[in-house]
Amino acid sequence: METIVFKNKALPFVELRYVKEIPACSKKHLHKELTFTAIKKGQLNIEFNENNFLLDVGEIVLINKDIVHCATLNRSSKDGYVLYLDEEFLIENSFSFPKRYEHLKQKDLYERFIFFCDSLLDKNISLIEKKELLYLFCLDIFTSKSNDKKDEENQNLSSQIKEYLDENFLEEISLDDLSRRFGITEVHLIRVFKKSFGLPIHSYILNKKVHLAKELLLSKAPIVEVALKSGFFDQSHLNRCFKRVFQITPKQFQKNILDKC
Repeated sequence: METIVFKNKALPFVELRYVKEIPACSKKHLHKELTFTAIKKGQLNIEFNENNFLLDVGEIVLINKDIVHCATLNRSSKDGYVLYLDEEFLIENSFSFPKRYEHLKQKDLYERFIFFCDSLLDKNISLIEKKELLYLFCLDIFTSKSNDKKDEENQNLSSQIKEYLDENFLEEISLDDLSRRFGITEVHLIRVFKKSFGLPIHSYILNKKVHLAKELLLSKAPIVEVALKSGFFDQSHLNRCFKRVFQITPKQFQKNILDKC
């Protein structure tokens, strides 16, 4: 049975367990964290003392801590994701959450959950980006208790954040640094920026770096040199991000452009 666990001391409030072949779990149990469960194939029967329901592909079950439950196989099931999230993390960030459990059937929410889980398991994605994806996932799932400021104030704030990122995108920038600089929580930081510009902060920074790399590639500089000058860890890191934005590798771009010059 293939099992992969994501757990990192830099993100102590989240843990993810992926199981390729899902076993039956007929013994009633509980967890000390909120748990999210989703599958890519099959069907689970989620049982509580007073209720039960079938969990299908395209759905998520969210269970609060200390809620006794079990999961049995209604059909052979594969590719199971179980995410554990610390309740204190949610409280500190003013998220409200169900007291017992919820059966979430929105397909788009399921797809974003699977994407988030796969990103946590991806060794090529930095911890900074994983942390931001966690906040974005929480903003999708939970209701925030905190009241947003007026739209005009938020727009002004997001413009200030963008200006700072435009000037400093080659530096090491963390969400904690930005939240302290602008005197707001990390959740509010992410919310207002994505609402204004349509991209998470980390994705915006990567786009800035990729476009700088594109300009440098036109100078016939070696790709490994371009990678370092545009803020990437190495050529491999540049290749992944460049292809994500332009659908071709830096080498393909450089060859096809320069051959015509």
